[in-house]
Amino acid sequence: MSALTEVRNTREIAAGGVRYTREFTVASGSTVYAGAITAVNTSGKAVPATSAGAIVVVGRAENTATGGETVKTRSGMFLYSPVSSGAFAANDVNKTCYVKDDQTVTLTGGTSAVVAGVVRDVLPDGVVAEIGNGPR
Repeated sequence: MSALTEVRNTREIAAGGVRYTREFTVASGSTVYAGAITAVNTSGKAVPATSAGAIVVVGRAENTATGGETVKTRSGMFLYSPVSSGAFAANDVNKTCYVKDDQTVTLTGGTSAVVAGVVRDVLPDGVVAEIGNGPR
């Protein structure tokens, strides 16, 4: 997949995971779309998650926001796209997953190895990743 260019209906999986909502100012020049895997940069500003850079994933965007606006993020378990069909299997549950882009996760980190979270389930339509719940 590729980075989002519009809102994504990212399904939340309610399974007793920790859910926490926070607000961040979006970095200048960035747009974070609702449903995106959202991170903060070294300045504490929200950006769409990517596989490169010094960023930390904080959750799923609850609204769309551009530079200087506020984006609300929510930690929890969400259904995201795998990097490719069949890339995840049942024995990948509880493994760390990494960001490919703001809607895609993979089992191997890129150059910066940006951690998305933990694989909690593998379903026919995607990967349930617990994101935004602390250091991994």
